[in-house]
Amino acid sequence: MELQAPIVAVTVYLRRARVTRRARVAVPAGRSDLVVADLTRTLLQDSVRVVAGGARVVGVDVLRRDLAEVPDGRVRAAEAAVRDAERALAAVDGADAGEAAREDLLRRLALRSGDRLAAVLADGSAEPARAGEIGAALAAQITEVAASRRAHAEARVDAEHRLTAARAELDRLRGSGRTRHEAVIGIEADAAGEVDVELTYVANDAGWTSAYDARLDDDGGVTLTWFGMVVQETGEDWPECELTLSTARPAVTTTLPELQPWWIDIARPQPETAMAGAVAPASAPAAPLLRGRAVEAVPEEGLAAGTWRLARPTAVAADGAPHRTTVTIVQAQAQLDHLVVPVLGPDVHLRATVVNTSGHVLPAGPVSTFLADAYVGTTALETTAPDGEIELALGVDDRVVVERALESRTVHKARFGAQRGAVQRWRTTVTNRRPAQARVVVRDRLPVSRAAEVKVVEVELVPEPAERDDLGRCEWVARIPPGGRWELSVRYGVEHPKDVDVTGYR
Repeated sequence: MELQAPIVAVTVYLRRARVTRRARVAVPAGRSDLVVADLTRTLLQDSVRVVAGGARVVGVDVLRRDLAEVPDGRVRAAEAAVRDAERALAAVDGADAGEAAREDLLRRLALRSGDRLAAVLADGSAEPARAGEIGAALAAQITEVAASRRAHAEARVDAEHRLTAARAELDRLRGSGRTRHEAVIGIEADAAGEVDVELTYVANDAGWTSAYDARLDDDGGVTLTWFGMVVQETGEDWPECELTLSTARPAVTTTLPELQPWWIDIARPQPETAMAGAVAPASAPAAPLLRGRAVEAVPEEGLAAGTWRLARPTAVAADGAPHRTTVTIVQAQAQLDHLVVPVLGPDVHLRATVVNTSGHVLPAGPVSTFLADAYVGTTALETTAPDGEIELALGVDDRVVVERALESRTVHKARFGAQRGAVQRWRTTVTNRRPAQARVVVRDRLPVSRAAEVKVVEVELVPEPAERDDLGRCEWVARIPPGGRWELSVRYGVEHPKDVDVTGYR
């Protein structure tokens, strides 16, 4: 008995999807076989599960079927489009072949007619006006054929483009193929009646990623909209149904990893290779090999996984295109500041720092940023835990101006005996042309030596940085009033023996 069990729910994981089908069917008492046909080719057979309310499930077989006709309507339409494009191209080639034959005939006729007309004009048996009429008629027909062939050439280019596009679309959709699965469900009912059947399975070629819109209002509020970008090419369209997004990863194997001993030994010389034809002594046993069992460790769904059920039924076509669904919207107040790295460039970047108040882990993904209704650009969001900070780049703010200039450079040819040194001072000026105070984070760096012979000396930082690490990176935080200026002076020198070439420093 064939059972029509439509898709009613889908849980989309990062790399797979779990599909749920349900149906109600009237069955007689005793054993019955229910067949759910046209299941996706990417179905994982070991994942199939069946629950029957009002009857006992006594067996489930998943069979592969190679169909004579592609079940996907889009594939059939793409195949028809390829055939139509091929016919159109053949029609153009056929029409052009006819015009080519006509052109050849006219040219042969013109050649023969020209010789005969020349002869009759020479002996006076024909009038020149008649010869002109014949020549004009032939020339007109040759011109007409040439124009027709030019039109055919243009039509052929268009037909080739249509055929290429149709074939590309068919190649993209052909993944659905003619291979399908069907589930044969054996049930036993104590009495005749209706049975509720639920079939679930996991399929490959489906998944989702995260994307975000971040909109900064005039009052400093940020609206962060989290989208789930669902993509699936399972070969079966998901109708409007209950759609759930999950960060869990269903396991393909449940083998646990086994830790093998970590052996260390003295390096021993390799024995010389035996000469060709030499035979090893029969008493010499083969060296034992330490072998470990190959283990595929796949994380399973656990307590750390997040699950989001969408608020309304959602349909997703099996076209491989991303379908955007809204997961949640986060409202937060932003802390605005500016960031500049003068050694890399004078651009001052407006930055918003917000706290993840969604109560969920926000997965990594691209962020489209907006200032009110103006699109700024795209940045990236790293995986952020609840109450974690999110940094959003909001573009360059031209109202904060930074200038960095070399103020002095002193070269010492003979310093400390055989040493050569150079000391330079850089001055950075930040001007705030905004109508409000600007908090500006300025980052710079000092040279760091990797060699004992090369030393960084005479370091002077005015003012002292708020942060400084062992890699020479420094950070200052300046609060500049409207129309105000802030200055930074960085002085350092490098000493090295005069017979040593130093790289990375000028």
